[in-house]
Amino acid sequence: MALADVLDVLRERWDEVQEFLDETAKVAVVALLDTPGADPERTARRIARLVLAALPDGHPVRAPLEDSVRYSRAVQAGTIDGAAVLRALDLFRGPSPTPPEDADDWLLAADSVSAADYRSGGHDPADPDLIRLTDRQGAVQLPSFQFDGASGRPLAVVVAVNRLLDADDDPWGVADWWLGANAWLDAVPARLLGTPAEHGLLTAARAEIAEW
Repeated sequence: MALADVLDVLRERWDEVQEFLDETAKVAVVALLDTPGADPERTARRIARLVLAALPDGHPVRAPLEDSVRYSRAVQAGTIDGAAVLRALDLFRGPSPTPPEDADDWLLAADSVSAADYRSGGHDPADPDLIRLTDRQGAVQLPSFQFDGASGRPLAVVVAVNRLLDADDDPWGVADWWLGANAWLDAVPARLLGTPAEHGLLTAARAEIAEW
């Protein structure tokens, strides 16, 4: 399903869809639509994923959007069916992908919280809006910059950027974006959290997508 098809589905059923979207999801959808130069099929898949994450099971809009994700991932994988495609679907979400052989160890060395500790605080470590990194021993850790120090909840701007950059699909790439030097911002994005420059993070993420 192409971007136009996804938009047609949402346009026809928007009144009943939008009530399930929180403000962060709505902002992310608008940001995706307003990003110049972005790949249309990738944009369609991301919008579909954002809406799917919010819709309850059995909602009539789920089926066409699930088809759009399935088709897009199948084309990427070079097959229209198979376990690899099913594992890629939001409905079959599993552990965060393990790092590739050449992954930078510095990402794992960054300040983080274990999945077990995060769960013990009453939070969901499988939240698709969070960066979840899995080391070679299979332990999942979540970089600490994502959370409010007092409540432990994810920061709204982090959730918005993670959704925009698709942290659920590419946790290592999005972690690198947050923790590495960013030429557009002339800073490390994670270090801008809680500062007046925080407002530029979403714009920088949109600029990143425009370069893909």
